[in-house]
Amino acid sequence: MSKTDRFAQKVASDTLPRGYLVASTYAGIKKAISPAPASTDATPKVEPKPDLSLIVSSVPAAVAGTFTTNKFKAAPVVHATTALAEAGPNPRTRAVLTNSGCANAVTGKGGYDDTVTLVNQVRALLTPAAKPDQPTTPSDVLMMSTGVIGVRLPVPTMQRAVHHLVTGQVLQSNADAWYEVARAFMTTDTFPKLRTRQFTLGNRLCSIAGIDKGAGMIHPHMTTTGGLHATLLGIFATDAPIASSTLQRCLDEAVRVSFNCISVDGDMSTNDTILALANGQAPATSEGEPIEGDITEQSHPALVQQFAEELKSMCMEMAHLIVRDGEGAEKFVEIRVRNAGTYEQAHAIAASVSTSALVKCAMHGEDANWGRILCATGYASLPTSSPAWDIDPRKVNVTFMPPASAPGLEPLKTLIDGVPQVVDEVHAAKLLSHEDIIIDMDLQGGSWGTKGQAEATYWTCDFSKEYITINGDYRT
Repeated sequence: MSKTDRFAQKVASDTLPRGYLVASTYAGIKKAISPAPASTDATPKVEPKPDLSLIVSSVPAAVAGTFTTNKFKAAPVVHATTALAEAGPNPRTRAVLTNSGCANAVTGKGGYDDTVTLVNQVRALLTPAAKPDQPTTPSDVLMMSTGVIGVRLPVPTMQRAVHHLVTGQVLQSNADAWYEVARAFMTTDTFPKLRTRQFTLGNRLCSIAGIDKGAGMIHPHMTTTGGLHATLLGIFATDAPIASSTLQRCLDEAVRVSFNCISVDGDMSTNDTILALANGQAPATSEGEPIEGDITEQSHPALVQQFAEELKSMCMEMAHLIVRDGEGAEKFVEIRVRNAGTYEQAHAIAASVSTSALVKCAMHGEDANWGRILCATGYASLPTSSPAWDIDPRKVNVTFMPPASAPGLEPLKTLIDGVPQVVDEVHAAKLLSHEDIIIDMDLQGGSWGTKGQAEATYWTCDFSKEYITINGDYRT
């Protein structure tokens, strides 16, 4: 089965968050910035996928965001981080415009002005003629872009499409419309990534819809607007009544252990962005703790914790889809690092192993090459700690674990206390023939002994010939 058949999912309309309308269209963005040769009669006609989408909340929604730490931040990232900072401690957003085909990165002031032009157009079109004085904020409309770097957006082409999205009576709230929005996010992705889930929060029946995209240029390291962190884009829209500041803290933690723990090729994009919206439109039920106003840690600490776990779980699921759709990927590899000094140190080791080209090639070749794993572990740049912590090579264990799809297989221990083990090649071949590969590294506390108990998990994929083929074409 293709990845689309296995992972693309239509969702049920009754699981979608209340109070959102969405629409998408084909604007011809990539064609406008890089015209293709004229087609001939022999050229098969293919229905183009949408490349521009809009998500609109019926009321200004609480908003939170995490963004790339790449020094060359794309224009939409600069605009969004600036707008959220200017909006103050409780920013609100009415709409998010997203385009694929052009990243609008490394485009200077002109590229920033292009983003502002499109954002202002959406804002003006969403303001009812009967309410021309309706209050606006800097974060009313945010934008995300993905695609080719170093090219400005074809603004006139996009303006016509934006006008259609807002005024063409195409905004809807059904499952098909959300699915098409997920398709509009795609660049080299092989399938649209859309999921929903429902849960009861107090006396509210809440829903979250999550969309993300990414298959190449994936090694996110995102932070909040206060830290300023092909491309990873994501949006999580919920009808739960969560205050903006609380939503930001929940998103920070969710991203820390999900999107900031994946890698396809070790390249951090200029455009990485995850946004979360919460509009409070979830319907009340007859049971549960009544909720009035927005939830905060001070007003409803238990409910905030519950929401944080739901968001974290969903971020994890969506992050895994990106790794599974890695450009040319055939393996889904989980790197577990246990009993390190701090989480940051365990995370750095897991990231080092995950981004090693030699490790990724070994996984593609189904080779239990623990030497490459140790090499990447040994050169990992470890964050400092007090007291200082380091790896003790005499304590390291490396084990290949059976995936959930193969519960009958035994673990394969390749290194115990720093000593290589005799590897049963037949057993190794059975373990590594599976799509899912799990590498468990127990550092046994390193220089801290029993006090070293931190752990982190990273998810990556293999390198295949197809990855080279895809990335040999700059136009992708």
